[in-house]
Amino acid sequence: MTKQCPHQWTQEAPFISNWVQQTPPAPPWTPQSQPVTPNPVIPSTATLPICIPLEIKQIDPRTVLVSVSIPAESVFTLPTKALEIKKINKNLKITQCRFFNFVPQIPGMPHDTPKLFLGGFVRKDIQYSEVVQQTATTIEGVIKDFIVKIPISCVIDLGRTLVTPPTLFGKQAEYEYSDLTLPPSGFTLKDKLPSSDFVEFNVVNQQFFNLLPNCELIFSQINEMDNALDRIPLHGGPSEEGVFQTIQEKMIILIQLRLIFPTIIEPPTTGRLHRE
Repeated sequence: MTKQCPHQWTQEAPFISNWVQQTPPAPPWTPQSQPVTPNPVIPSTATLPICIPLEIKQIDPRTVLVSVSIPAESVFTLPTKALEIKKINKNLKITQCRFFNFVPQIPGMPHDTPKLFLGGFVRKDIQYSEVVQQTATTIEGVIKDFIVKIPISCVIDLGRTLVTPPTLFGKQAEYEYSDLTLPPSGFTLKDKLPSSDFVEFNVVNQQFFNLLPNCELIFSQINEMDNALDRIPLHGGPSEEGVFQTIQEKMIILIQLRLIFPTIIEPPTTGRLHRE
């Protein structure tokens, strides 16, 4: 039997709940157990090609016709080897047509021209024949279908002759009030002094909402040339027959757009003074 000291302090075992006792112990920490933070996403930018329009025609003060030719080139791979292309259906889709007006000219500074950011894609539905079996004199095949979207993008320089609505800018102006207080001792009641203890901040904001023109696609023409890059002879088939899978295509896309401005475009004055 152990003799207890008068100043000896004893404590019972701490209470541990059942759910804590049933929870398995955490695994030992290792550097690999920490969550991996991904690298920050860095936005990518690209210089867009400038397209010189073939024609810019101002039909009336609110309507402008823009015709432009866009060259494009792409390389894509068919899902299986093709004996020959049977048919290609093409459709042009415009997904972006954004008008950028120029900033008012300032004397002594360079002056830019209005631009039109154009983006979209050419949807191609390609039907081709795939070889099933062949002999020295015959080929049996099936028709396959493959759809691919070829993206296009371009910035159209609208030049310096187009009459466009002016760009309206927002403004902010501050104003103050004069605060007159009673004069201190030694001054008469007629002497009212402006107070420097009063702090005020008064401001008026003006914001103008410029309206973008409506953009309509009214004509498109696609002139293309397709070349097989990996054509090889058909083994066991007739002579001069071959199969391929990778295609390089070149396209000339002719587009005509109609810009309809929501407000009437006022042509600039010719410099003649109007006197009343």
